[in-house]
Amino acid sequence: MRIDNAVLDELAEKIADGLKLLGGVKDEAQAQVRSTLEGVFQSLDVVTREQMEVQQALLDKVREELAVLEARVKELESAKRTK
Repeated sequence: MRIDNAVLDELAEKIADGLKLLGGVKDEAQAQVRSTLEGVFQSLDVVTREQMEVQQALLDKVREELAVLEARVKELESAKRTK
C-alpha cells in the first residue's frame, strides 16, 4: 500500500533539514530520504487515513446490512414456528 505523498515529502524535508544540508546536496539527500521512507512504509504495508476511512465506511454498511438480514431471518423463523 502507498502512504500519502505529502506525508513522505514532509518527513523527507524535515530529515534533510535536520541534517542541515545546503543547496543541491540538500535536495539530493531529501530525495534519498524520501525514497528510503517510501520503501520502509511499503514494507510495513501501511494505509493512508483516507484508505482506512473508506474501509471503515464499508464495514459500517456491511454491519447495517447484516443487522437487517438477521432481523429478517428471525422474522421468517418466527413465522415458520406459528404455522
